[in-house]
Amino acid sequence: MKKFQKIFLISASVLLCLFGCPLSFKNSLENTAYAHLNEVSVTNPVDAQKNANTHNRRGVNYFREQDYFAALKEFKIAIAINPNSQSTAVYYNNLGKVYLIFGEIQRTRNLTRADADFSEMAKTCFERAIMQDCMKFEYYKNLVTSYELLGITKSKKDFLLKNLNVNPFNAIVVAIILAKEGKVDPAVILLTDFANKNPDLIITDDVKKFIQALERV
Repeated sequence: MKKFQKIFLISASVLLCLFGCPLSFKNSLENTAYAHLNEVSVTNPVDAQKNANTHNRRGVNYFREQDYFAALKEFKIAIAINPNSQSTAVYYNNLGKVYLIFGEIQRTRNLTRADADFSEMAKTCFERAIMQDCMKFEYYKNLVTSYELLGITKSKKDFLLKNLNVNPFNAIVVAIILAKEGKVDPAVILLTDFANKNPDLIITDDVKKFIQALERV
């Protein structure tokens, strides 16, 4: 079994890095890889999480070395091995940061691809990270950065402002956008209200730190 896992992980790492193929074909390959790797995690969940963390650490090291394609491969493998846990949010956030870099290059050099908008991929990753773990302030900041690359910041802000009562975490995204626009006072008011209403949430400490940083500006 271990020999099979090792062989398949190597094969999957190659499949998951196929940028040159059409998106539909790439998705098919990824779905196949995810299905097989998910079987491994069900068979031995403890080893699966350990292996996923190992790939994530490798990805982080590659990212620091600016070897972004290698980092992307490792983060995708980590997600495939362990797709549904709180740790998966970390993997999605890390993968999103790789796509942000690709998205910045794509837009700076005016490169267009019919099958890949890396900024959109980054947005999707950060959204999935927040769905897995909504208590990490960094994920919301990264999500807003993806909005900026996509040119949808204003439309997102307007939509979320109208839906603050639907999801209290919308206030965090709106406040980050306002802060980036230089509208510090409204951002502080929104975040202070969030912190007062949610004093026991894990994310509230980071919200307060962000408020303090804004007030020092």
